[in-house]
Amino acid sequence: MTSADLLLIVMVIGLTAYALLGGADFGGGVWDLLARGPDARSQRRLISASIGPVWEANHVWLVFIVVALFSGFPPAYGVVGSSLEIPLAAALVGIVLRGAAYVYRAYGAGAAGPDHWWGHVFAISSTITPFALGVTGAALATGKMSTSDQLEPVRSVFGLGCGLFAVAATAFLAAVYLCKDAGASPATAHLVPVFRRRAFGGAVVCGVLALILLPLFAHEAPVVAGRFGDRSVPLVALSAVGGVAALVALGRNQFVAARLAAGLAVGGMLWGWAVAQYPDLIVGQVTVDDAAAPSPNIHAMLYTVAGGLVIVLPPMIILYRLFTRPEPVD
Repeated sequence: MTSADLLLIVMVIGLTAYALLGGADFGGGVWDLLARGPDARSQRRLISASIGPVWEANHVWLVFIVVALFSGFPPAYGVVGSSLEIPLAAALVGIVLRGAAYVYRAYGAGAAGPDHWWGHVFAISSTITPFALGVTGAALATGKMSTSDQLEPVRSVFGLGCGLFAVAATAFLAAVYLCKDAGASPATAHLVPVFRRRAFGGAVVCGVLALILLPLFAHEAPVVAGRFGDRSVPLVALSAVGGVAALVALGRNQFVAARLAAGLAVGGMLWGWAVAQYPDLIVGQVTVDDAAAPSPNIHAMLYTVAGGLVIVLPPMIILYRLFTRPEPVD
């Protein structure tokens, strides 16, 4: 294993952390958008309380991935930045609008305008970002991206389907996580069945989209699809087991086990894609060996990451333990 391979593994670990933590926050925005019925206000308050003061901390993992790509694989960074401007700009706009809307809705006390408008901005932008990131991932797998046609990634049916799959996966994660938060207080326990049903619905939508995407995957990304069949079947099986186990655990009100299993489901699918993508960073355009920075640069990056984790992880763990306990909801 080369130092470039090791850095790539660390980047996928960071991507997994972002998917499981930041992704669940985005999924909460999806359910905020779809909240209906007499409990809609309580659902939105629970979502907001569950995200709490830690919602912005999850972007640490995305920043790390961008910096590692720039420092460790600069040619790939250049191709991505010049060919995927539209989905990446959409993701960035979604992150910024979502953050502003959350702050104004949660802390503005009406000073910045009607609360419901900021709620709509928060919910819609929470859906835009995972969709755009899903389109970006599809473009990396197909290699159908160029500086001369910025719209190519968003015209791909496979890419759009991957965007929808990313939204469904984050919604599934959020619903599973919210079941535990709802069950943590008698004041919110009545919301457990609501989010349990949504977790089941999210899982069904993910399954249906996966079946639809399989033939498109083989047609649009034959290189990665071929490797997927050779390398990633165990990871996909692990993902399926995790998804089923999460639903079973929810049915038994075993919320911690459900969270772990849901994380396994999403993480297994993500790692299955990463293993099949290797050694290409962008299929047909850039490989790991082609794009890798000189070894001393990558070694410095790895040492910096290790030192940074020693400094960052303990306070982040404390932050999560202190502030991810939702307040009671009326």
